[in-house]
Amino acid sequence: MNKLSKILLISQLAIFSTMNFCQAESLWDKTTKAVSDTASKVVDTVSDATSSDTTSKEKARHTINNNAQKALSRLFRESKEAKELYNKAAGYAVFDSREVAFLIKTGFGSGVAVNRSNHSRTYMKMASGGINIGGGIKSMQMIFIFPTHKAFNAFVNDGWTAESDASAVAGDDSSSVGITLKNGTKIYQLVDTGLMLKASLSGTKYWRDTDLN
Repeated sequence: MNKLSKILLISQLAIFSTMNFCQAESLWDKTTKAVSDTASKVVDTVSDATSSDTTSKEKARHTINNNAQKALSRLFRESKEAKELYNKAAGYAVFDSREVAFLIKTGFGSGVAVNRSNHSRTYMKMASGGINIGGGIKSMQMIFIFPTHKAFNAFVNDGWTAESDASAVAGDDSSSVGITLKNGTKIYQLVDTGLMLKASLSGTKYWRDTDLN
């Protein structure tokens, strides 16, 4: 290889090395920026998620409260007795649920229990299950009217399961609509077609919603 060829080769290698260094530096800058951008987006996403979670809970409570008020208004239109009991009650609870009934009946929903003395609200959940003949899907509202603070507080603090309470089975069914438990609590059930003559309580459980309280 002559001297001129060696000089040209060395020059090309120098140019190639410089280009690679510049490209590597550019790639590093891009990588650093990408990492920085990603970190910022993660922070923003966490912040948005926290904000979104708070907003979604507020919306959930707002929806439950609206549904409860609508259910009460509807109940009072259909039952003068219910309005009279409500006016004297220590508290009430309203649950909005959807029941899926095929061979096995399942139901799930949410609601709110309200202390009429101090207007405090406790958000709760419900679920039910049992054997069913037939099929279909229906929405319903269950309304509890508690005559005493003892009955109300027991429901809110301990939850309630129909099968665990003998009074749910042995309640007074002499009135025209709903079920009256031994502690005086009155239960009404509203469905798409109107106020049910007798509320269906079999396999139903109610408990405090830890997410919304």
